[in-house]
Amino acid sequence: MEVPRIVITAPGSDEGKTIVAVGLMAIFHQRGYQVQGFKVGPDYIDPSYYLLATGRNGRNLDLWMQGSSSETVLAFAKAMAGADVAIVEGVMGYFDGYDPLSNDASTYHVAQVLRAPVILVVDGQHSARSLAAVVLGFRRFTEPDLLAGVVITKIRSARHYRLLKTAIESETALSCYGFIPYHQDLEVAHRQLGILPAVENHGSRGMIERLSKEFLTQLDIDGIWQVMTSASALPIPKKSPSPRISPRHCVIAVARDKAFNFYYPENLELLEELGVRLAYFSPLAGEDIPKNAQALYLGGGFPEEFADSLSSQRDLLESYRDSIAGGLPTLAECGGYMFLAKELIDHHGDGYPMVGIVPHTVIMHNRLQAVGYRTATMISDVLFPAGATFRGHEFHYSQHNQGEGAQCAAYLLEGKQGKHYDGYSGPNVLAGYAHLYLPSNIPAIRHWLESF
Repeated sequence: MEVPRIVITAPGSDEGKTIVAVGLMAIFHQRGYQVQGFKVGPDYIDPSYYLLATGRNGRNLDLWMQGSSSETVLAFAKAMAGADVAIVEGVMGYFDGYDPLSNDASTYHVAQVLRAPVILVVDGQHSARSLAAVVLGFRRFTEPDLLAGVVITKIRSARHYRLLKTAIESETALSCYGFIPYHQDLEVAHRQLGILPAVENHGSRGMIERLSKEFLTQLDIDGIWQVMTSASALPIPKKSPSPRISPRHCVIAVARDKAFNFYYPENLELLEELGVRLAYFSPLAGEDIPKNAQALYLGGGFPEEFADSLSSQRDLLESYRDSIAGGLPTLAECGGYMFLAKELIDHHGDGYPMVGIVPHTVIMHNRLQAVGYRTATMISDVLFPAGATFRGHEFHYSQHNQGEGAQCAAYLLEGKQGKHYDGYSGPNVLAGYAHLYLPSNIPAIRHWLESF
């Protein structure tokens, strides 16, 4: 596979990776290319901006959850169908991944697997010659060196950029491909989980249009294009297709709106490849679960941001509760789990009744309660076989208080900090904070679908 591609990385978060990546996506899209945006790691929010910039859904590349280099390459190749150009935004810092003592699952590792050149984005606002030492350190930290150039952000004058460019190019032999001035109005809005999703950020489209216009004079776009076209051919491994389940027209209802939109595309595509028809509905819009649904999938999102609207639809919530209590197989992750709880208490201490099928109270906190990769091992035969394991991740600011009768955990979660039981399982409900990567255990998914 020969495709122009580039990885955008940085020494750490908040240095401008998203701004640079999205701006470049928009520019090449405007030049007539079909651009595919990728995000390294388990991030749902950044890819929402890629869709606005390119017209194509953003995708994730995660070597830990995808399990192997070949699976990541296959995911990349599949997403590139119909695309001409690939722009990959890194996660955190360049070498940050699954293990602090290795490059496993880091942006560097993904770039290495994709045979892609890398642009290092560095914050230059408080630096002079010392910034060259930072860049040089990234060149020498590991072998092989994949860095192909530098973009400097948050610069307040052309003179400052020339100083930094001279130091970096003379000391590191890397080219600087321009700078982005500091602009308050170009900062992406944030809240507790990171940047605000594009669908909620009303200035998203205007910001992207401004980026694509200003980058034409601020960045050496032709030079960056030469870097992208320098990527060598990428061998694509062969994979046998997953056999479809028996053609019984399985239908799974999937909640999707501003409150529930955290789904790995690979999860939904796997279900479709196995013969499932996905029926989308919006709880925020007052839509009931489709009547022909044989199962329900409630993904993550921000139900706490819409708690008042969700809670006020009492008849709708009662209908959801009756459907689930009546035996509808239900998988709920993070925000979906919070929605199924008895009550959601927001940051102000205000309580909002939710569906109530899960006897937990969910309480929002100002500090992060859990973050990181997880291996989830099923405890009982609810949806998936007992003992089945999935790879996934947690990232949430809420925590639950278990009410009476809530002793039935969904799974055993294992991460860097150890093991703990979490979530809730009922006769037909599996709900918890973990976002499961469904392709990490296709036999277990088939087991679930064949039970309808």
